[in-house]
Amino acid sequence: MSVKNIGLDVVEVKRIANAMLKPRFVEKILHQDERVAPLDPAHVAGRWAAKEAIAKALGTKPRWHDVIITNDHSGAPVAHVAPDRMPPGTKVMLSISHERNIAAAVALLVESR
Repeated sequence: MSVKNIGLDVVEVKRIANAMLKPRFVEKILHQDERVAPLDPAHVAGRWAAKEAIAKALGTKPRWHDVIITNDHSGAPVAHVAPDRMPPGTKVMLSISHERNIAAAVALLVESR
């Protein structure tokens, strides 16, 4: 497996908490499949950072709902990117982290062969 590109994003949780005061913000950013988890500002900030990191790794700006972040059985984040947004033969590996008032994410675009 070889790394093709990397993306990193960091966001203040307070910035997302303020944005969440707008009625449609969460619906705009998170796909309905992502809105099943508790939607506290730290969680939403982590998803925001993940989607931004994935966009940077892809080198494009996919629409918010083109990227869906779920969790596997162990709780690790898993990125589901619309196939038409992914370069052929690649997949995204993702890590999300939180520290006090910050959410951060790293996305690796790797060969899937």
